[in-house]
Amino acid sequence: MFSKPIFKQSIQANWKLWVIITFVAAMILSAFTVTFDAEGFAAIASAAEGTRFSNILSTMTSLLGSLENFYKLIAVILGIVYVVFTANNLVVNEVDSGSMAYTLSTPIKRSSVIFTKSIFLVLSIVLMYGIIGSTGLVAAQLKYQNVTGYTITDDVRAAAEALNQDEGYISERMYLILENDHAMREAAAVRNMDTEAYTIYLESVINDRSYEEAAAVITDERWDIYKDDEDMEDEDIEITAEELAADPTMLLLSNDALVTGAKVTGLSVNEYQQFINNEMVSLEQETEVAVKEEKTPNEEGTEATAQPATQPTVMVSEDNADILMQLVIESSAKALNMETDQVADKIALIKDPVALEAAMLATDLTEQQIITMANNGMVSSAKAVDEALEFDAEAYIWLSVGLLLLILALSSISFFASTLFNRTGLALAIGGGIPFTFFIITMVQQLMDTSENLEYLTITTLFDTEAILTGGDFGWGLVALGGITFVLYAASNVIFTKKDLPL
Repeated sequence: MFSKPIFKQSIQANWKLWVIITFVAAMILSAFTVTFDAEGFAAIASAAEGTRFSNILSTMTSLLGSLENFYKLIAVILGIVYVVFTANNLVVNEVDSGSMAYTLSTPIKRSSVIFTKSIFLVLSIVLMYGIIGSTGLVAAQLKYQNVTGYTITDDVRAAAEALNQDEGYISERMYLILENDHAMREAAAVRNMDTEAYTIYLESVINDRSYEEAAAVITDERWDIYKDDEDMEDEDIEITAEELAADPTMLLLSNDALVTGAKVTGLSVNEYQQFINNEMVSLEQETEVAVKEEKTPNEEGTEATAQPATQPTVMVSEDNADILMQLVIESSAKALNMETDQVADKIALIKDPVALEAAMLATDLTEQQIITMANNGMVSSAKAVDEALEFDAEAYIWLSVGLLLLILALSSISFFASTLFNRTGLALAIGGGIPFTFFIITMVQQLMDTSENLEYLTITTLFDTEAILTGGDFGWGLVALGGITFVLYAASNVIFTKKDLPL
């Protein structure tokens, strides 16, 4: 049924539009990737909170979230442009212009003609979005190296230069930065941190990574043990870094996990084992302190124990931390004769003696409380940037697959209209109007909070990007898109083969 002459003819007639759309989409995706600014987008999303644009901008605080907007908006509209014009050019335009009569006058069967044209459209879309998706992976890898390893951030680049080492080498051995004062100063400066806060940050990152890699080893071992146990669910077998940090005893039971964790920290296995033991003791002490600090009213309704005389005047808690931090920033900025935004962007300025004194007077906090808040603020900001740059390759691949299936489904609508009608104008109105209407409905959904019912009027909601990125249930939507594609392409082949053509 496949005809090489028809396939070559289809390529010659449509390759220019294919190249333009593919190139433009790939360049835009690359630009989204390499120009991503975690701190900048976070500020924009925060400023837009409560506005009609908050739904769109709120996702742009992470690299994948930023790419999500490309995948569900820009890539879709470019795909619609391609499939609408190509589908019409493949069939109805030839019927309307009379060139189809010449094609069908050859020995090639009508069924072979339409089958080959449908194959061309499907393959061209698969190739187009395969190239676009691959371009995004390559751009992320070249810019951040976060596809195959740990993200290379600006501080790692600065430290690598100071140590005269490869960036990838340093990103996998962050402990080397801790061991070199010059590298510490250079890296901390890039992150707008002082060396005290940057040390806390580095230690936290190293510990988190050691737990993460050790947890992966333990999970693999548990898979080997429970692979034939039907009573064990996947989530019961998998051990996360968070679970391991909360209960490090599991790590001590696996020699391979100890070796892996030690490698990340730069410690020997014995040293790392002692570190884990110290962590366990620290966790036990924290639990005991938490129990003691619980308010236990006595028979008269008063607290059983009085507050120590050395208790700070103001206690920092989750409820008041943001308010106190804002007061500290404002008072520090005033004391340093600077703008509030300048101090907020460089929290280390709070530790200036003049700023500390002003902040203590404004908040009744102690010097150590303010320094601790400043350190926590800098560490939290740095780790937020790291999280924003993390790249989940599996989620990205599903985004690419989902987009491909959506465009194929939209192309089947345009191709169906191209085979159903004999006039280009009518086929373009229906085959192009429906996909563009679906896209407009998607845009309205993004801008309005009270438009949930609109999801039933478009097939674009079957490509659930949010569910893909959050690990939700998105499979049935993709199956439905595949079903739509198959049914409409099959129907197109049947209709064109059996219909009367004005030849």
